[in-house]
Amino acid sequence: MKLVFAHQLRALAALSVVVNHYWGIFFSPVVRAIVGVPASFVPVQPEYTRHVLAPGAGGFLYGAFGVGVFFLISGFVIPISLRQLSTGQFLIRRFFRIYPVYWFCLLISLAMYGVSAWYWSTPLSDRVSVSYVASNLLLLHRAAGIPSLDFVCWSLAVEVKFYVVFALIVLIGKDARQVVRLSIGLLTMCCVATYLTTHGASPDSFIAYLVSDMKYMSFMFLGCLFYYVLYDELDARSAFGYGTLIFVLFAAIGAMHEAQVFGPLVKNYTYALVLFALCYRLRDTFRKNRILDFLADISFPLYLVHSMIGYVTMPILIDRGMSYSLASLACVGLAILVACLVHVYVELPANALGRRASRIAPGRVPAGI
Repeated sequence: MKLVFAHQLRALAALSVVVNHYWGIFFSPVVRAIVGVPASFVPVQPEYTRHVLAPGAGGFLYGAFGVGVFFLISGFVIPISLRQLSTGQFLIRRFFRIYPVYWFCLLISLAMYGVSAWYWSTPLSDRVSVSYVASNLLLLHRAAGIPSLDFVCWSLAVEVKFYVVFALIVLIGKDARQVVRLSIGLLTMCCVATYLTTHGASPDSFIAYLVSDMKYMSFMFLGCLFYYVLYDELDARSAFGYGTLIFVLFAAIGAMHEAQVFGPLVKNYTYALVLFALCYRLRDTFRKNRILDFLADISFPLYLVHSMIGYVTMPILIDRGMSYSLASLACVGLAILVACLVHVYVELPANALGRRASRIAPGRVPAGI
């Protein structure tokens, strides 16, 4: 029962991101133009959706909150994977966990671009080109300043970077305290580098790219601390002290990127942290739930396919006479259906293949986790 809370939080995180895209970003004419919807199509935005992109005093943002929860879950479960695997085995499994599903969902996104161009008789999006797709394939497109083809895979690029960095830190660290201290040392150096790149150094430099995602990755290290306490590798008092240092570094890096203290990113990630900590504290009260567990199981492909399905299909349904509310619900159902199929026929087989492939790597290296 220990991990039920983290698994079910995936469902909440995925739905939060879906709400952000369907109730908020969908109404951006820039996004509709990118997917090939003509400028003459202007949907009427219902009043109940307006708070998504125009939050009140609390500044709650569904998208940032949902991604923050995802990052905390990743930070929490990655040490669990490394607990039983060598660094090589871990990276092999992570590759098969991420890339096959991502590549398949990328094909779905490309198909949706084609559907939009066909229905509206508009030119195919500039994103549907060999060079653009190639830049997105390995999730290295952010290094070249190229936007994500599907609007969402930027967070996968952050995850992949975190996998590599944390695996190397664990390889060096002999126990939990050393791993955390090495992580704090790395974050401190990144904080300094972030200051340099946001105060005069070239924003296009290689160093700027290396630290560009630290405002997200620093937050993921907080998730690791919950793991260490759960498995008795750190006492709660020490973890709280380390966590305070990591949060301060995260807030400092975020402030430099947002040019304000406690800006929207830091604020909403803090909301995510509060929720995660509360659920962790109440973890023994969580029970299996068919709906939440199902949505959690398909959360990864749902995250990847929902945006393009919604951005392309909703305008078509509305143009055919369906109300926005019904169109958005239909797209949620369609996205869940597609995600379920991807989960069963791509994600599960790819994970199984990753487990088999990892056996060719050397056995587990003692890493303190």
